[in-house]
Amino acid sequence: MTRRPLAVSSASVLVVVSAFLITSCREARFVAHVTARALDERPAQVVAPTPVAQAAPFDPLRIPPDEASTFDFRSDGTAENGDLLYHVRIKAGGNPATVALAKLTPLFEIDGESAPEYVTDAFFRANPERNARSIQPGDEFELELPPDTFVVRSTIEATETYGGTAIVRTYVSERGDVLRYYLTEPFPIRYETMRAGDPGNWVVRFDPDLAYLLTRGLTDPRRLAQAVYRVADPDVFQTERIRSLIADVAPHAELTLEVDRTHTYLDPVREVLSRASAVVPVTENDREDLTRYVFTPDSGSPFAAVEDALGTRSHITELPDGRVFRIQYGWDGVVRVFYRTGRDDARGMRDPYALQENERWAALYAAIGASTDSPVKWGPGIPSDLPPFPSARDPANGDEGSFDFLIPGRTLVLTFEPTRFQSDVRAESELRSGLREMQQELRGPIEQGSAIINWLTGRSRSGSDQPRQIVERAPAEGG
Repeated sequence: MTRRPLAVSSASVLVVVSAFLITSCREARFVAHVTARALDERPAQVVAPTPVAQAAPFDPLRIPPDEASTFDFRSDGTAENGDLLYHVRIKAGGNPATVALAKLTPLFEIDGESAPEYVTDAFFRANPERNARSIQPGDEFELELPPDTFVVRSTIEATETYGGTAIVRTYVSERGDVLRYYLTEPFPIRYETMRAGDPGNWVVRFDPDLAYLLTRGLTDPRRLAQAVYRVADPDVFQTERIRSLIADVAPHAELTLEVDRTHTYLDPVREVLSRASAVVPVTENDREDLTRYVFTPDSGSPFAAVEDALGTRSHITELPDGRVFRIQYGWDGVVRVFYRTGRDDARGMRDPYALQENERWAALYAAIGASTDSPVKWGPGIPSDLPPFPSARDPANGDEGSFDFLIPGRTLVLTFEPTRFQSDVRAESELRSGLREMQQELRGPIEQGSAIINWLTGRSRSGSDQPRQIVERAPAEGG
């Protein structure tokens, strides 16, 4: 299909205005919203830090198809160039603009034309004798659309409270794609899309005025994380990812973010805390600020146990510096210690690498029965960063990749690989036991041999066994 330059007739404008007057209040609000977008006129409503509420997970397949009462809309296959063809028949109370509002989305645009303008022009090309006031039931026209057009199958509109109150209209396409369009303005998110072939993975497009909303305090990293991840209590990873994303956002920037909503949280520990079979406070070794969560193999948790101080916090800055805030115990015996650096670490007065607790870790693994061959000793901790948090390394005082010098208030992870297991202890014990049994069995022969050696040594010293010296005498003369 040849794309034509923008040409809006007076009849088209009149049809759009007529649609505004005769359609339902819901449709009228949408037309007003599209007009406000085009003129860049924003309502005075602001995003307020209102309490958030958890909503039921969205399932697009549960939304029934929309039933149009003012027009018939039938697929006529595809054109030679691959464009989608639809046959449209106007019914009582209908017009081209109502078709556009029902079957296309606010994102539709071809050659500068919005959905109502494009559909209205298609109608008048097929019905040149008509004008805005003479459209009749039974009028028909062919609508040709690009192959990737989001043709609406169903819609639903709801008020949500993630990160602020907003009216969101959800569109489901004939292919099963999903568009969530925010009608409330100003709001930090403009719309979100999910493709049918990639369920749970969304692309979030932020409003071009995001920088303005942040500057005016109309949103912040935590509220933005609530809206993006659709959770009332975002974890520290979600909040930090948003904080990093918006750190240098420029005015009118086209900012997008890919979000995996197949999981509630980015933090793998936070994701599985509710599956713990036991929750107890930690009382050993100056770890009283940690809570221990123990898991069973059938829980689906990647950890046998976790000792955690984060809980439901959304900001890691709420934790004290210079402290361990999490210890993960893997099913394979690998222990990861999460540490918040403090001022003494930068001064060299504290060694954060001296966080190894062989006896306590071994006792814990033995108590929870995570393995029939639990670890009892670990090698030195290997330091690493924790994305998306900034590095704890201080490149100004050492090699860029070195952790010899640390910056206070940063996050450091130390990974301890097991070097000794219960099987090693049992093998050594069996070896010692075997040696003792062998010693008992050989005790008699050894004592006998020792006695013989002592006897031989004693006789040798007394000379009784000295070899005799034989002197041969010459025979006497005449003898």
